[in-house]
Amino acid sequence: MIDLYRSFGLGIPALMDIAPLIARVVVGGMFFLSGFYKLFTPAQAEKMQKTMVEAGIAAPRQTARFVSVCEFAFGALLIMGLFTSLAALVLLIISLVALVTVASKSVEGTSFGYRLSSYFDLPETLLMVILIWLIANGPGLWSLDFVLFLPRL
Repeated sequence: MIDLYRSFGLGIPALMDIAPLIARVVVGGMFFLSGFYKLFTPAQAEKMQKTMVEAGIAAPRQTARFVSVCEFAFGALLIMGLFTSLAALVLLIISLVALVTVASKSVEGTSFGYRLSSYFDLPETLLMVILIWLIANGPGLWSLDFVLFLPRL
């Protein structure tokens, strides 16, 4: 009974190695596919450029292309678990800028609590939390970082 309580209260050690893999594949996959479609689908590229114009971003065409390449490349690195902290940091910055420039326009309400709740509901917020966790926790055992950069005993 105590072991059951510990597993619910203190975590499940058997999942400690798989959790970063799942986080990396899901979040990295989301960015990778988003960048892919923005790079290789003209309608999505145009939509991204229009979003940049509406957000008041300088050089919207070049910035849209740059962000799309970053989403694609760093999303792929995150999936593989290669240079995980760098990839997560770049994607964190992209998410933060998206939150501040675009997503914040959808936040409603006049009270602080309601507005805060609206920010917590945004996907960018959840992505940033997961990316911060990956930066702090590392890529996990199932990553190229672990295979390539862990010192051998």
